[in-house]
Amino acid sequence: RKSRASPDSLGLAIALTGELGGALTGDPKLRLVDGGSRCAGRVEILHQHSWGTVCGDSWDLKDAHVVCRQLGCGVAFNALLYAQFGNGSGPIWLTELACTGEEAYLWNCTARGWGKNNCGHSKDAGVICSGFVHLVGGHGSCSGRVEVNSGGEWIPVSDGNFTLPTAQVICAELGCGKAASVLGKLPFREDSEQIWAEEFQCEGQEPGLWFCPRVPCPAGSCPHKGAVQVVCSGYTDVRLMKNGSSQCEGQVEMKTSGGWRTLCASHWNMANANVVCRQLGCGVAISTPKGEYFVEGGDEIWRDRFHCSGSESFLWNCPVTALGVPACAHGNTASVVCSGSQTQMLPQCNDSWSDPAGAAASEGQIANCSDSRQLRLVDGGSHCAGRVEILQQGSWGSICDDSWDLSDAHVVCRQLGCGVALEATISAHFGEGSGPIWLDELNCTGEEAYVWQCPSQSWGQHNCSHKKDAGVICSDFLALRLVSEDQECAGWLEVFYNNTWGSVCHSPMEAVTLSVICRQLGCGDTGTLDFLVPSREGSRPRWVDGIRCRKTDTSLWQCPSDPWKHQSCSPNEESHITCTESPQLRLVDGGSRCAGRVEIIHQHSWGTVCGDSWDLNDAHVVCRQLGCGVAFNALLYSQFGEASGPIWLTKLACTGKEDYLWNCPALGLGKNNCGHYYDAGVICSGFVHLVGGHGSCSGQVEVNSGGEWIPVSDGNFTLATAQVICAELGCGKAASVLGNLPFREDSEQIWAEEFQCEGQEPGLWFCPRVPCPVGSCSHRGAVQVVCSGYTDVRLMKNGSSQCEGQVEMKTSGGWRTLCASHWNMANANVVCRQLGCGVALSTPQGAYFVEGGDEIWRDRFHCSGSESFLWNCPVTALGVPACAHGNTASVVCSGNQSQLVPQCNDSWSDLAGSAALEGHSVTCSDSRQLRLVDGGSRCAGRVEILQQGSWGSICDDSWDLSDAHVVCRQLGCGEALEATVSAHFGEGSGPIWLDKLNCTGEEAYVWQCPSQGWKQHNCSHKEDAGVICSEFLALRLVSKDQECSGWLEVFYNNTWGSICSSHMEPMSLSMICRQQLGCGDSGTLNTSILREGSRPRWVDGIQCRKTDTSLWQCPSDPWKQRSCSAKEEAYIMCSGNRPKSCPATAPCTDKEKLRLRGGDSECSGRVEVWHEGAWGTVCDDSWSLAEAEVVCQQLGCGSALEAPGKAAFGPGNGSIWLDEVQCRGREPSLWACAAAPWGQSDCKHEEDAGVRCSGERTTTPSVPGIFSLPGILCMILGALLFLVLIILGTQLLRWRAQRQESHRISSLEQTEDITKTNKYLALPPYSLFSEPGGQHAVATTSGYDDVEELPVPEIPSSFGMREKNFFSEEGGGTRCSQIGKWITMSPVVLHYYHGKDGFGHINDQFSFTTRF
Repeated sequence: RKSRASPDSLGLAIALTGELGGALTGDPKLRLVDGGSRCAGRVEILHQHSWGTVCGDSWDLKDAHVVCRQLGCGVAFNALLYAQFGNGSGPIWLTELACTGEEAYLWNCTARGWGKNNCGHSKDAGVICSGFVHLVGGHGSCSGRVEVNSGGEWIPVSDGNFTLPTAQVICAELGCGKAASVLGKLPFREDSEQIWAEEFQCEGQEPGLWFCPRVPCPAGSCPHKGAVQVVCSGYTDVRLMKNGSSQCEGQVEMKTSGGWRTLCASHWNMANANVVCRQLGCGVAISTPKGEYFVEGGDEIWRDRFHCSGSESFLWNCPVTALGVPACAHGNTASVVCSGSQTQMLPQCNDSWSDPAGAAASEGQIANCSDSRQLRLVDGGSHCAGRVEILQQGSWGSICDDSWDLSDAHVVCRQLGCGVALEATISAHFGEGSGPIWLDELNCTGEEAYVWQCPSQSWGQHNCSHKKDAGVICSDFLALRLVSEDQECAGWLEVFYNNTWGSVCHSPMEAVTLSVICRQLGCGDTGTLDFLVPSREGSRPRWVDGIRCRKTDTSLWQCPSDPWKHQSCSPNEESHITCTESPQLRLVDGGSRCAGRVEIIHQHSWGTVCGDSWDLNDAHVVCRQLGCGVAFNALLYSQFGEASGPIWLTKLACTGKEDYLWNCPALGLGKNNCGHYYDAGVICSGFVHLVGGHGSCSGQVEVNSGGEWIPVSDGNFTLATAQVICAELGCGKAASVLGNLPFREDSEQIWAEEFQCEGQEPGLWFCPRVPCPVGSCSHRGAVQVVCSGYTDVRLMKNGSSQCEGQVEMKTSGGWRTLCASHWNMANANVVCRQLGCGVALSTPQGAYFVEGGDEIWRDRFHCSGSESFLWNCPVTALGVPACAHGNTASVVCSGNQSQLVPQCNDSWSDLAGSAALEGHSVTCSDSRQLRLVDGGSRCAGRVEILQQGSWGSICDDSWDLSDAHVVCRQLGCGEALEATVSAHFGEGSGPIWLDKLNCTGEEAYVWQCPSQGWKQHNCSHKEDAGVICSEFLALRLVSKDQECSGWLEVFYNNTWGSICSSHMEPMSLSMICRQQLGCGDSGTLNTSILREGSRPRWVDGIQCRKTDTSLWQCPSDPWKQRSCSAKEEAYIMCSGNRPKSCPATAPCTDKEKLRLRGGDSECSGRVEVWHEGAWGTVCDDSWSLAEAEVVCQQLGCGSALEAPGKAAFGPGNGSIWLDEVQCRGREPSLWACAAAPWGQSDCKHEEDAGVRCSGERTTTPSVPGIFSLPGILCMILGALLFLVLIILGTQLLRWRAQRQESHRISSLEQTEDITKTNKYLALPPYSLFSEPGGQHAVATTSGYDDVEELPVPEIPSSFGMREKNFFSEEGGGTRCSQIGKWITMSPVVLHYYHGKDGFGHINDQFSFTTRF
């Protein structure tokens, strides 16, 4: 519960509105940081040009709701305290917020004054919002039905006018690449009670679905055929490259997260080519010349083989294989020549084939004609084996096995690109199909291009049942098994290839490969190689070796390997593996191993669990069995998609304590009357997470036990354990492990086991553990792990990794070489130390360069030399030019792991020039460190030194440019531009280490300069010294009247200059607006404005990536004084734009100038508009659904359901601003509608107009408040009296009637007179008075004297409400005093007042509070 402002602080709370209003004229901005997405993280506000945090005191979901709604992030899932997204820096702007949840901006909430708090950053507030859109029921989080969030509820979107650009926006927003397909006519979830009542009209470039234009559906219901499903793909693009440009002919290249990759021409055919041409709008494929457009110097050619039928819309919709595929011959790249005509179509194929001139001709015909029918093989475990099915007239149907033989099967295999037929199966070998039986009595010659061109009975003519469904096993069919006499999930690993079972070789079978194999076999998530098993007797093929599965591979067939060979290894290298015996349980299609549809393997088949009687007890067993913590949710109705295959269990009745799901009472295996629409699902907590860091990949380690997250201590916590955690969380490798950190304040216990991971385990759950003595591990504090997307570094020489060679870093995109520009010995020492190769001896540029690699990476590392990992160093890329050919960074290390860099001395006796100094600075070591803080950049700020374990500052006595030069050069920040004094960057804390420095400018370290000695000074922190270096960068928007729109300028080389707009895509604009300027989540370029005057135009070609965290990390063209013409200077408008002159406490935007009051939700009520500094109402003359529709759309409340007049939501007060409003229903705001002049009407408040919109975000009914201008609480609402009387019950009602019946009417009349003659300031009533138990809504009026306390029997309450006296406040010509007692009746608390008003009438008043 929140503790609101006490009576003692009443004056402060009353005065706060005026204080905030004055303070906010600079227009604050809001952002969430370090949460991994724009909708989660630490809350930060930009005020007085500084980003600061919010204190967690009194922070709750109402405050968090305001943040989420303000950012367009749905509703709040969680309001987090104690810096769970890491400690912020800078000021703490707000504390003790008391939002109602309805405010438009966080700073509109009641709070203490700006910067007034006694908080530390350990209590920084955070928020996790729902986000606005997600995909559910598909394969992971990147496919499924579209749902949007409204008021905490996920509402499905229909297929009515749903477009591909809208799907592209969704996929981009979710980080899922591009939209591969959009499917409609799908059933809605059974528990869906409503459908989203707007159509999205995205153009495809918006940064998120929230920002797309929307059109309300007529009468609140969109015409549709069903739900809409979007499938996104990690393959983000395809192109044909010729002479360096993308055209309708050229080399085929595909874009993935790793960049553009060329495809091999092996197995590339015209069917694949037609898909590419169609996808690019280039007509049809004419030819596929091999290697004709090959360009030297690209990546290794991609070996993955696509198996398209030719009918797919996207190349990535085709099946893919990689296992056993040999390396591509040099220059043998796939190419396509398209017709170039977008309207040209393939000719229709005939059912008869009159010129079977061999397979080659057939293949050509396949590729050069079109057929609406499709062919597939199902239930065979591969696209090249299974029951034969044909899509005809919109329905999939089977083929009868009468006369079915190898000739017929050959046609099927060749048509599908699966080689030749090995077997033609009959009698529903692959299970019985459903739907029609399309063909019977086929009599193929084996040369036909399509199976339906074979002679047969007519379509649908047969005398068969599905027990005679025909099937095929083709030569490209692959299968996998474990051979053992007595074990299910252990044995010799064999693969079926070329119609023969043979062994698989074990080199270099790593953990991820074993995991893929075991999962494919349904034998758990992990496996081990058994080297102690004696060699196998007998002879057989040993088909494949060198399998290297990747984390993204979903089956063994997608894993790269050495080519297929009959004898790939020796007999003693055959693989014998043991998969984990338990669990034989899995969760699928939930986006992680700990969420999804529940599936069990039984009789070699994966099947589901029926949702009948499915509850949290059952789900808890699943989560614990999988090592996934506890169940958050037990889901019914196939919310992770419908499966196929058997339904193994139903009507489970687990207690929650069972070890295995199949130990729970249930109906027998396979006994049920369920359908797959009822498949059960689970969302588990997971076993480990990192909290309080920069996103989900860094922070303190916590593990889940019984639903509670328990911190792990630093006692014997190893780097190997951190590696397992980072890998499990999909966060790359561990960059650092830090101990001796404070535990969270609310941590009541510490995990009582030590993890002893070896580093190869698939998850922390699977690591060995040792219980701590007496249940308590010896430790110094909590442990923090920082993971990095950089997963490795190496030095390559002659093709092998050594302690000297070319520097290469591994990211998700593969190994990248680094440029030698700005590469120095400090960086080199970090690499040598990281690799255990001693210290750096030299950095020869390009000495180990090898032709043919990727483009050289331009990112510059700025190491101090003391970092443990290269990726801990600051990185910049903005303005960095392309690297000269062959100019790669190299390092020669000493090779001696125990060799250390010698210690540096404070004095430097051999000042032989800067070159010598630089050599010294990198070939000696110093435990001290240097940094610049509070300057917004690593190259500007207050100078601080780490000495004796404490950071301290330097006094500015005698501080000049010579001293500053040493600092800048030591930090790799160029030269000093300015030496600042008088705590220009704010006052530091801690010791003042040095004073009266007298540097020559040539010293290697600032502490080598003459000074008074360590800690010898007569200074205070008001004299802290600072520096601005030449590599300091800053960003701003230049505008006369706008806060978040204007000319974009960057501070570079000590001068402000423009930024050019070329290539500035939404990602770059979002980075600028969100990360750098705090001006919303997106931005747009305005190219219609031209700027006068002359200035540098510093940089062009900025192309930010999703992984960049600041503009300075974004690649661009090099810095130049004239990077573009004057008309290309960038003028951008961020989504958070607001006029500079607009006070934050007053409405400024159209949406803010309109509100609804008196309704039962924020989307219903009396219409009020802001004009000339005051709120007023709208008259109901001419008021209809058209006007109501505009209001609802302007407020983001969906469509208008009703347009009530006659003050249906109660009469307003103040002016009646609008009358005779006449809208068409499509206007962007109410001000665009025709109406009488402002303030001219002949109406009374009994004619106030209202609306009821389709939006569903309900709020607690508010009690209209009456405040005098000083803020004195004077509210009367007669209707509340009747409500409270009902709650009190018959006895209190009878007593009340006896005492007060004669006075009640006069009291209400008095209330009405006061209501009509006063002007009110609407503030949340409980901002002034509060009780610990709830929000107090008080109804009193001015002019009451002689108040006496009437004893009323108190009803005991478990909420601990106490008697409370309210003290009078004077001002504004009115006085209000009341004494009363709380009467608690959970969930309503009543406060009763008795006294005389100014006319001598006795009045009895009631107020009440509701509990949430």
